[in-house]
Amino acid sequence: MAPTASIPARIFRTLSSFGLATITLSLLLIYTFLGTLEQAEYGLVASQERYFESVFLDRIDIGACWRALALDAYWDIGNIQLPLYIVPGGYTLMAILFVNMSLGGLIRIRKSPKTIGVVISHFAILFMIAAGAVSYHFAKEGNLTLAEGETSDEFRSFHDRVIEIEPVVADGKQRNALVIDDSLFQDLSQGKGRTFTHPDLPFDLLITNFKRNAEPRRDTSGERRDAVDGYFIQEMSTLDEAGQALPDEQLASACMAIVKDKKTGEEQKGLLWEFAAAPWTVTIGDQKFLLTLAHRTYKLPFAIRLDETTQEKHPGTDRARKFTSKVTKLSNGREEKKVVTMNEPVRSEGYAVFQQTFDSGEKRGGIPQSGFQIVENPSDHWPLISCIIVAIGLLIHFTMMLARSMKWNEWIAAAAAVVVFVGGFGIAMWKLL
Repeated sequence: MAPTASIPARIFRTLSSFGLATITLSLLLIYTFLGTLEQAEYGLVASQERYFESVFLDRIDIGACWRALALDAYWDIGNIQLPLYIVPGGYTLMAILFVNMSLGGLIRIRKSPKTIGVVISHFAILFMIAAGAVSYHFAKEGNLTLAEGETSDEFRSFHDRVIEIEPVVADGKQRNALVIDDSLFQDLSQGKGRTFTHPDLPFDLLITNFKRNAEPRRDTSGERRDAVDGYFIQEMSTLDEAGQALPDEQLASACMAIVKDKKTGEEQKGLLWEFAAAPWTVTIGDQKFLLTLAHRTYKLPFAIRLDETTQEKHPGTDRARKFTSKVTKLSNGREEKKVVTMNEPVRSEGYAVFQQTFDSGEKRGGIPQSGFQIVENPSDHWPLISCIIVAIGLLIHFTMMLARSMKWNEWIAAAAAVVVFVGGFGIAMWKLL
């Protein structure tokens, strides 16, 4: 009778098994298919967040997927949604896959000259998964909206918010704003407050009553203690009508700000709202300051001009199938024509420009607009590197198998194949660039 395996051995065997790898990869394939379909109605950011950045998948919009496949032309099923509660999301699946391949593809695998190519390939795939983790946690993502003919070299973060304090200066002088990162005030809900001070400011700033999604409301009763100039911050739901979490860029954060003069102790109260039409203006002595709660703005090393934007629709429907933008990259007096379309971004100087949204402009005088997702990713080229290493690993593995069957020297054959592959790839890249 065979001895019973210990509990740690069973856990190790399960986590490193082919079965777990098959289930995980199958779910990732399904998520990629569904996320691509839902992107047509929800946009790139919302679909990416739901399927690939989530710990758990909360629902699948069957109706949106049905319409994306243009099947509503034959049978309109309406808005059908499949609620899910314990199904792992893309982030969880990638973590499981990383553990599975580390244990099974590097530790458990039999080590010998015959498996060196497979080990190299598994290592490269782990490197690719790590690239995704680095991108998720450290990449800067935001949006840039341009009307045809407009040019900009800045984009606005999707998630990072700041409070900007900017002194009003005479025309022609450089404007410098002090910035408070949202990590320092997003925990300041009702009853909590934090004071910020700076030697260059003649006042201290107290931030309190922060809400992720809110809007100012008139205090009709006149009895609210948190009202300022007859208005208070009304907290709003962060869920849409279907119960789905709203994209972060659609939330309107708000907070109360109290400015205290360092010399006189005089206080001024105001409400900072993300969607306010103008900054809150504070006067201290003969100086004026503008206070704004907004998404963080990042500067690009180049400017983008939108020359033309178009959309294609599914035949016989009003459902968008493809957005395309013709843009001009402006850098150091040089102009480069580029085309950005769905799933075909433009990459330059460490940034990737994705086509995100389209607006025909019917409500704004007929000028079409394009929305771009801008990503600065420190691991942008890691997937390419990992793909090259995977190819080299598989090339070594299959070349050595062929050499054994043909009774050649395995190492010479593998080395020759790698030299030919690297040389050919190098020439191809040189011709493309």
